[in-house]
Amino acid sequence: MMKMKIILLASILILLAGCVPKEIIDDVQLIHAIGFDELPDGNIQGTITYPIFEQDGKVRVEYLSAVSHTSRFLRSKLNTKSPKTLAAGQLRIVLFNHKFARKGILDIMNSLYRDPNVGNRLFLSVVEGNTNKLLTNEYTATPLPSIYIMELLEQNIKSENLPRTNLHVFLYSYYGEGIDPFLPIIKSEKNSLQLNGIALFRDDKYVGRINHKESFVFKILLEGSRTGNYEVQLKKGKRKGHSVIRNIKGTASYKVKKVNGVPEFNIKLKILGEIHEYPPWLDLENKQNIQLVEKTLTKEINKDAKKIIAKFQRLNVDPLGLGDQVRRREKNWVFKRFKEQYPDMKISVSTDFEIVESGVIE
Repeated sequence: MMKMKIILLASILILLAGCVPKEIIDDVQLIHAIGFDELPDGNIQGTITYPIFEQDGKVRVEYLSAVSHTSRFLRSKLNTKSPKTLAAGQLRIVLFNHKFARKGILDIMNSLYRDPNVGNRLFLSVVEGNTNKLLTNEYTATPLPSIYIMELLEQNIKSENLPRTNLHVFLYSYYGEGIDPFLPIIKSEKNSLQLNGIALFRDDKYVGRINHKESFVFKILLEGSRTGNYEVQLKKGKRKGHSVIRNIKGTASYKVKKVNGVPEFNIKLKILGEIHEYPPWLDLENKQNIQLVEKTLTKEINKDAKKIIAKFQRLNVDPLGLGDQVRRREKNWVFKRFKEQYPDMKISVSTDFEIVESGVIE
């Protein structure tokens, strides 16, 4: 009986496979990355890259570029330059020049969302400078810029200060009431790339940023974190030095109350960390020195948290989803009213930092 079931299942799979439209890989050009730049005359330049697999097993990157009045017509113009039909089935990264992103990226987002060949895990990023130059530059890390950028972002999400980000996360934040989207910022440095902070969006427009150090606190505030590094200056008497702290576990808890009809937030950060580097004059066998590090870290992280929240309110962006926090607690929540109240809303932050390990590197 079991053998008959296996044969029947195999027959069904073969039948279903025969119903799937086949696309011959040699007949299409699989795009890996695409970048959008705003030109001085107001036109849009689109640049795509795709891999070429040579007979000796080596892989090289090729690129095409076109200029159009609209982003929607770019793909058609790029197709006029390609010997094969351009396909987005292997698209890994979409880049937006910072000037392009300031005018809005909704057209691109909608186009990507409607394309069934584009996966939700596609990476998006704002580029400081020109995306054409970034995609056509040669890098020592890998010949394929798309793979370089994808691995750069994945690595920083996994082990550093970058929160989880992809097309799905962006669209959820964009279309959801009470939360605004963000994207990583990348810049090119000679033969390498660098993650250079986080771009903040109001609706689909890039309106501000936070730096790499501030991203440490933002990630904990947003989703909690077990990764990331934070550098702090220590002072003891006339001596000064720097210490690097590795986050082991960071959590944020939110309490909301209404005062005269306006929400007020009390955010508590709890962070456990280990010291990865410290000045040679700091004796970590002395408990008072450990307390000095904890006190300094608590003060600096709390200051950074208050600073970025004040920036969010000034820009009227809500990447932390405070509006969503209120919406989930309130039956008659009105999004428009919250947006009007948000810039002047009282948001307090307190931090508790504890060293749990120390002394691995001096």
